[in-house]
Amino acid sequence: MSLSVFGLVLLAAFCHAGWNLATRRLRGDLIVLWLGGLVATLFITPFAVWRWSLGVDPWATTPAAAACVLLTGIVHALYFLLLGRAYERGEISVIYPVARGSGIGLTALIAQFVLGESISFVGGLGIAAICLGIGLLAVPAWINQRAHGLGLALGVGLTIPLYSIIDKIGSHLVPAVIYIWAMYLLTSLLLGPVVLRRGTTQIGLVWRRSWKSICGIGIGAMLTYLLILFAFQLGPVGYIVAARECSIVIGAAAGILWLGESWDRWKLAGVSTVTIGMIFLRLA
Repeated sequence: MSLSVFGLVLLAAFCHAGWNLATRRLRGDLIVLWLGGLVATLFITPFAVWRWSLGVDPWATTPAAAACVLLTGIVHALYFLLLGRAYERGEISVIYPVARGSGIGLTALIAQFVLGESISFVGGLGIAAICLGIGLLAVPAWINQRAHGLGLALGVGLTIPLYSIIDKIGSHLVPAVIYIWAMYLLTSLLLGPVVLRRGTTQIGLVWRRSWKSICGIGIGAMLTYLLILFAFQLGPVGYIVAARECSIVIGAAAGILWLGESWDRWKLAGVSTVTIGMIFLRLA
């Protein structure tokens, strides 16, 4: 993996850890994620309009480009729906590692067959180490039988290779700012009926109580994926999806420093293994 791609992914990882930390503090459910998506859509709209005014290449309006935008919106809506319900039923210490870890290996495997991307031996070791490290982080919750929402977490993991492959293709067809604006807009529209069934009173209450954090979650998530879209234009999707999980190391450190979470041997083993995997990916 080149240094420029590695740098983009690291920056995205810091953003990802930040908005997940905010979500964790709120114990974010689907309402929080949906409101954050609306904020992100409004925030990036002027930039998307400006980019469109500069002109786009002809292939940005082809059926293939439209298909990528439509499919990524649908898959991301499913991703946020499953993630929100998983966080409502289970602990983040289980949901997050299972969801992220189960998607990494599948992404690399599918990318080989669909996109023809090759994974070197060193790169394969890096991906395997990151998957193992993420799994180790969930061991304490498994031991204490707190694995509620596991099926939903696995469902989240299945959406990751789907939208990653779609976005790898779409990022080469549509300017990244326009692509992510369309994705967030469509995702918000698709999730709207589901969230609105909970009542505008409940939605308004959540917004009034936590609007600052929700804005941070929405904009942070949008910036994270915008950086990943730029990385997709420069490097293999299998490596990028795996490397971005160094956010788990950052998130673990932040949880200990700011949320008062405990540090145990499983976290040490998981963080260390993920770090080793990142080194392998940088060398791949």
